[in-house]
Amino acid sequence: MERKYDPLLHEAIRRGQRTVRERGIDILEKPVPDDPRPGALDSRFLAGIPFLARKFGLVFCPFARRILSGGSPQKNASRMRRHFNDIRSLPLASGVRTSRMTVNAGSVPVEIRVYRRESPRGAGVSPSSVSSPTQEKLRPVFYYMHGGGFAAGSPDVVEEICRQVTERTDCVGVQIDYRLAPEHPYPAALEDCYGVLRWLAGNAGSLGGAGGMICVAGDSAGGNLAAACAMRDRDEGFGAVKAQALLYPVLNPAGKEDGDFHFSMDQYDMLAEHRPAVSFMITIMRSGTSAMLKVLGVDEPGPLLAPYFGRLEGLPPAFIAYGEFDYFRLESEAYARKLSLAGVPVRVIRYRGLAHAFAELVGRQPQAEDCMEEIGAFLKDIFYRQAEEVEEGRGK
Repeated sequence: MERKYDPLLHEAIRRGQRTVRERGIDILEKPVPDDPRPGALDSRFLAGIPFLARKFGLVFCPFARRILSGGSPQKNASRMRRHFNDIRSLPLASGVRTSRMTVNAGSVPVEIRVYRRESPRGAGVSPSSVSSPTQEKLRPVFYYMHGGGFAAGSPDVVEEICRQVTERTDCVGVQIDYRLAPEHPYPAALEDCYGVLRWLAGNAGSLGGAGGMICVAGDSAGGNLAAACAMRDRDEGFGAVKAQALLYPVLNPAGKEDGDFHFSMDQYDMLAEHRPAVSFMITIMRSGTSAMLKVLGVDEPGPLLAPYFGRLEGLPPAFIAYGEFDYFRLESEAYARKLSLAGVPVRVIRYRGLAHAFAELVGRQPQAEDCMEEIGAFLKDIFYRQAEEVEEGRGK
């Protein structure tokens, strides 16, 4: 299927990117490829925002908030599922085989999807993402957890993310279909995700992967689950997780402020004509976190539900990407600063002109494809170098 944009836009993103130093961390900032105006929303992303929000912004927010969070947890979950369960990506990855299986990874059986590259790389993929010669002996595992506020979303929504990363790296991709709230209150989702992680650590070889070379990954609420799995893996001394890739993660669902994180709309530079749409998106995402906690059945989140307040020393290297106009941008940047201070290597990417959930738009948004390429480069840096070191050690 063809992309809905000129492929040259992807090249323009790379040409225009720059690294900026902000409050102690380096951020790779990616431009809107065809709109250099500061504070501008990408026109492709803007087209997907409801007309009333584009035109009236905060005036529309009280009505939207009632729709989003008014009522019982079950009603909230139903609304979230109607909003978050659309498949918006296009199937661009080729030569990737998908299989499904059920594993006993805790208190209940859990379904996972497994992605394997089965053919030579297709045209149009950067040579820089070709994997190393050691890949046949040691293939890393890219273990993904979908977003959706813990109550919505599905593996179908982010299928193309997993297929893209698998195609670009020749890793073994794995995605979990974890239990959703409120039918299954917290920590059911985390128990499922961590149970599958433990299963992968011991059984990845049956899938063609290495159980000690796992990258946990996820978007939004899935990023929260991935970060929590990395923490539990460290705390319980298993050491299977060697990397974490977090896309606009929910790290501080209660929105608690401290010396590093303070929410203010003034921290977002908005073009005047796009201010209604941007302010609407940020305000709705911020207010939606309270609905998220209600759906989970949690009043006060602990450090595994709020990784921002957890102990960060000894965590594996992190990749964090988010949009300029995402409400979770501020806590993502604050989390990156905390990781860096804790001695954890962190790669931070900010996509200008975008907001939440842009990575789902593979084939429709050039930045989504660029983000998949960046994840692939991150995996190569972590795992194929490690694989080469292991192979060299075996040869001595």
